Amino acid sequence: MSFIEMRNIRKDFGKNTILHGVDMDLEKGKVISIIGPSGAGKSTLLRCLNHLELIQGGSICVEGEYLAQEKDGKVVYADDVTARRILLRMGMVFQSFNLFPHMTVLDNILAAPVYVKGMKREDVIPAADALLDKVGLLNKKDVYPGSLSGGQKQRVAIARALAMNPDIMLFDEPTSALDPEMVGEVLNVMKDLARTGLTMIIVTHEMAFARDVSTRTIFMDSGYVAEDAAPSELFTNPKNPRTREFLSRYLAG
Repeated sequence: MSFIEMRNIRKDFGKNTILHGVDMDLEKGKVISIIGPSGAGKSTLLRCLNHLELIQGGSICVEGEYLAQEKDGKVVYADDVTARRILLRMGMVFQSFNLFPHMTVLDNILAAPVYVKGMKREDVIPAADALLDKVGLLNKKDVYPGSLSGGQKQRVAIARALAMNPDIMLFDEPTSALDPEMVGEVLNVMKDLARTGLTMIIVTHEMAFARDVSTRTIFMDSGYVAEDAAPSELFTNPKNPRTREFLSRYLAG
């Protein structure tokens, strides 16, 4: 059994169907990159997995526990206790950092373990310091996010997500809001995480990163999975004409 199983996912916004029967499997310790043009449904798929969007068809299963499943033609979600248990296993990093501006960097890291998990602040500080050290920002622990660069804010956001000790990390275009010179510092942190064996799903426009770090790469187009293959195969010998067209334009540009 895969760690994550998404089956026949359909997502509608009003009368528009954004995801058309999407399947995705992910084993523990693997890294999936999801690539494709804007509007393909990549971020929507991630948000459905993390319960930020509700699906209208299909099922979502995390290591044998259903977050959502279809019964008699309707999607039924798990009860609040089960859903919370499943969702606490996921860490999410967004495009726009979403840090609390009125809290120091350290307090941003401590917030979820203290307020969501009910842990004692003094018990969490050593782990928070270690995470900030891991992302190269221990010296910024007492400053406020407003004084940080975009790359530094995103590294804090990664540390904040890791503070919940998740089993899987979800990244929604984590470098898209960054100036080009700051992209590398965030990708380097993500590469280090991948080397530790952390399970990751990454929506990204960084083709070289997807090629070099992923276990598998999924190409999405118009709400469908057009191709799902090892990056060595997808980037060098794509089978789907739409994948070939996308990569030729992207790599040429």
